[in-house]
Amino acid sequence: MKGPYQILMIDPPWDKVKGGRRSVRPNQGCKMNYATMPTKEIFMLLDKEIFSRCSMPHCVFMWTIEQFLLDCEEHMIERNYKRHCRMIWDKQNGVAPAFTVRYSHEYLIWYYKPQLLHPAKEYRGTYKTVFTAKPREHSRKPDFAYEMVEKLYPGMKKIDVFSREKREQWHQFGNEINYFNHL
Repeated sequence: MKGPYQILMIDPPWDKVKGGRRSVRPNQGCKMNYATMPTKEIFMLLDKEIFSRCSMPHCVFMWTIEQFLLDCEEHMIERNYKRHCRMIWDKQNGVAPAFTVRYSHEYLIWYYKPQLLHPAKEYRGTYKTVFTAKPREHSRKPDFAYEMVEKLYPGMKKIDVFSREKREQWHQFGNEINYFNHL
């Protein structure tokens, strides 16, 4: 891995399972289609392999879901990161656990350390904290998020952590970096 990195996009393999069996997918198991990790192990790996390769200052864009939101934020605070904002990806669909409300969003949390890097002047104030993009394959993030970061921070060294798709302008870290490129 090359470094130091100024911009990180991190999509942790949170330790979760799929919901119960459904009549529309009777053969679907409860395990995810990729290896997951307990939160503590995710952050131990980030400390050892990623955060140590960051320049100062730097920004982190971290994906999470409701179930891991508070744990994610606690771990980032422990590492002296400051939260700039929580962005919400409106996926326009989602699961309804226990047949209650439908979880149709994910968070993309923007952190920085020790101070916020200034985004490109021509894109300041352009993006909103809520964006809508139709989901594609399970766990595949919207291109919009990467394009936004590329425009806000052109020319900066970027890494996609737990990456499952190669992208121009980004270094990859993960064990499935070409997963979505072959679909």
